[in-house]
Amino acid sequence: MARTQDVESENELSESQKQPKSRTTLGVGNRSVNSLESAIDLTPPTRTAPALLLSMLVHVVALVALGLLVARAPSGTGQVADRPIGIALAHVMPDRTRYTDPAQSPLEPTEQKSSEEATAAAASSAAAPPSIAPPIDLDGILESVQATPSPISGTGMAGEANLDGDAFGSASASGTTSDSSDATTMVFGVSGSGSRFVYVFDRSDSMNGYGGRPLRAAKRELIRSLESLTDRQQFQLIFYNDKPTPFRMSGIPLQMMAGEDNNKIAASRYVGSIMAYGATEHESALKMALRLGPDVIFFLTDARIPRLSSTQLREIQRRAGQGGTTIHAIEFGSDPAAPSESFLRDLAAMNQGQYRYLDVSTLGQPKP
Repeated sequence: MARTQDVESENELSESQKQPKSRTTLGVGNRSVNSLESAIDLTPPTRTAPALLLSMLVHVVALVALGLLVARAPSGTGQVADRPIGIALAHVMPDRTRYTDPAQSPLEPTEQKSSEEATAAAASSAAAPPSIAPPIDLDGILESVQATPSPISGTGMAGEANLDGDAFGSASASGTTSDSSDATTMVFGVSGSGSRFVYVFDRSDSMNGYGGRPLRAAKRELIRSLESLTDRQQFQLIFYNDKPTPFRMSGIPLQMMAGEDNNKIAASRYVGSIMAYGATEHESALKMALRLGPDVIFFLTDARIPRLSSTQLREIQRRAGQGGTTIHAIEFGSDPAAPSESFLRDLAAMNQGQYRYLDVSTLGQPKP
């Protein structure tokens, strides 16, 4: 019995000793958790009033600046008032361009002037004293050339000859000239007979080839042909590139020139002053020559391109036939032999003329 009590006492003592240790351990654990919570502040920070105000101010300034930029962006034509627009008809004439409003004044067929009337009016309004010798409006002349018939004969004096704005003097057909004034002249071996001769020579940039040999040879042969004429024959010279440039003397309207010595000297000086440049346009130069009503045209060029179309060739043939004009064609080329197809060959054949081909590399060389 005593032994049983001692055992129970010992058990109670052991339990009493264990319980305080558990409380001590728990107490240490609570202190550790409290220390960790105090070291890490988990509460969200509170934004201060100055930082919030500064952020709002920056956003407001940005929005105001963007608004000013959008408001100042140009639109329309700016300070210049917008002008009304519409449609106008432009009538291009040799001396001016006239604009009309189709809504206010519709253009009737009866109100349209022919190219002859417009060119004649321009020539009469722009006429100047012969002593001034102003340059002519070649563009207007060329437009008239393509639309008007053969010129009306006149004395050649300014204000007396009515040539529908063509600005040329007397141009009678070959049948009206006495046979006693006929003569024969040659250009590179091609001969032409009559009393009225027009020389139409190419002066485009291609004539500068081979060191300028083609242009020099053409000038030399032209002057030689002019020297064979007498005061009983008449002549005219037309050098052309993209526009024709006829020979004229100061104070004298464009017309056929008598083969007098002073005229031939002036013509020779004119030939000597010619320089080659520009492109090539054959038709206008040939039509200008035909307007003069010559017996013979010597046509010389080195340009196969642009070639005259079949329509252009037929029109030239029609005009040459009306005046009884013969057209001879001389072609310069870089090939040793003549081409099998050439509009120049056709041009001569269609107008009772001769065709001659010359290799430019041999020009100016002495004959063997």
